[in-house]
Amino acid sequence: MENNILNRFIQILSDTDNTIEAAEEAFDLLAPSFNISQIILDLNIPETRQTPTGEVRHVTVYTGDIANDSGAEIVWLEESQRTFENGMISIHVYAPIETNWTADERQLLLSAIRIFLIHMGRFRLEELVQKSALTQYLTGLPNSGGFISFATRKMISGDIKRFNSYYFNLKGFGLINRRFGNEETDNIIRRYARALLEFCNDDEIIGHLGGDNFVALIRKERTGDFLALLQKTEVFGIRNGEKIPVYISAVAGVYDIDDSLKNPGQTIGRSSIACSVARSLSNEPFLFVTKEMSTKVYREKQIEDSFEDGLSNNEFKVFYQPKVDTKTNTLIGAEALSRWFYHGEYVYPAEFVPVLERNSYSIGLDIYVMEEVCSTIRQWIDKGLDPVPVSVNFSRSDLSDDRLADQILAITQKYNIDLDYIQIEVTETATQKEKGLITDFLNKLNGMHIASSIDDFGTGYSSLGILRDLPVSTIKIDKSFIDNEILTTRDEIVLKNIINMAKELDIEVITEGVERPDQIALLQRVGCDHVQGFFYDKPLSLEEFEERLKNKIYPV
Repeated sequence: MENNILNRFIQILSDTDNTIEAAEEAFDLLAPSFNISQIILDLNIPETRQTPTGEVRHVTVYTGDIANDSGAEIVWLEESQRTFENGMISIHVYAPIETNWTADERQLLLSAIRIFLIHMGRFRLEELVQKSALTQYLTGLPNSGGFISFATRKMISGDIKRFNSYYFNLKGFGLINRRFGNEETDNIIRRYARALLEFCNDDEIIGHLGGDNFVALIRKERTGDFLALLQKTEVFGIRNGEKIPVYISAVAGVYDIDDSLKNPGQTIGRSSIACSVARSLSNEPFLFVTKEMSTKVYREKQIEDSFEDGLSNNEFKVFYQPKVDTKTNTLIGAEALSRWFYHGEYVYPAEFVPVLERNSYSIGLDIYVMEEVCSTIRQWIDKGLDPVPVSVNFSRSDLSDDRLADQILAITQKYNIDLDYIQIEVTETATQKEKGLITDFLNKLNGMHIASSIDDFGTGYSSLGILRDLPVSTIKIDKSFIDNEILTTRDEIVLKNIINMAKELDIEVITEGVERPDQIALLQRVGCDHVQGFFYDKPLSLEEFEERLKNKIYPV
């Protein structure tokens, strides 16, 4: 009989995910068999319990650390009160004065209590794991998961449109880190988080995504006050024992939530775009999401989600823009340019390449184009056509891959292509760090006897230094040098000196973006005979370019 009761007790606790809710029912099962008049579970905040005077002789108290079930015991007391330590679970079992439990009954009751504590330990551990999964470890604020969970509840309740969503990034936090060091900077972040929480109402939320990136859902009527807080929040840091005021400002993107919200993740996604735009505008402490921003986000998400399938389905097509010798009007080469045939229309690189570069997808596309070009050159040779050198672009974001040059060489070998038919093109760098990557890459290509070209020459970091330092075969002068409506003597002097220096270093020069006869005349005067641009041809499909290969002379 007693074992059946214990088995039923265990079953009740096991049939639910919430041990606390099941506890009352489980212990009610024990009460008749053990003549129990009252059971009090002290599961959370320790407090003093008093036995009902004159009604109770036996008090059963369980005290044990739920994280470590060591030293657990039942203590039989005849006291009027007992105070328990913080972090303990206490179970008080009261029976009438005339109750005399046998040793077996006491042992069975002890077993039941210990079983309950095991279930409580599991329940509390699951709570802790769940909380950790939704909490940022440093500040204790909700992380992205916790924030999305809160936003989801607000969407389900229909209350979400009463809020604005914020994504904000702290300004100049690197400087704070240098002033105070890593440990104290973490303390400053925690103090900042507490300052934000003091502003936050119970139905609002502040989240911490890590680093110096935060999110929030704040009632719309409190927008002005919250933005004022983000523009200047005072906390403090401690250095050399001295308490020093620290003023923290943030750049914020704000999404005024409306009917266009389709999923809770957009509360972060849309406001983060506005924050990125605000960061690029040095005098804008915050920006609200606009329709144009939302459209851009949606389009970029389309590109990200569809890229892999597009590559697998050969939706990317290679076009060839001719390079021409202006003295002989002869086709001398081409640049391979990708177009994405997406949902029945062509998408141009200016739209999809920046998205791919931000997500480190560009190397997949660039290798794909390289493969297509080498395969095509092989077909031209096999068909008896006389190929011209084709340049293939590789993004600066590709260059961190140490194997890239080896991959390029392997593709040329796969199709048995003479290296004279291939040139690798990279865009001039804007930073010293990227210059180092380009230098290493071009040195590897040079060692493999693969020609290289610097695109957009004259727009990046230390252009003249490139002529001196990089083992480059060709420079492509950026179209901005010839874009003026009226070309002047100053334009001519600048171009002439660049071209003369390049030629003295045995570097070929080509100018891109050539569209007008006066540009051709200027370039011929300064010694640049090789051009690329709409004056001769737009980028051509494979079929159109093959026709050009058959007759390489342009009509005068």
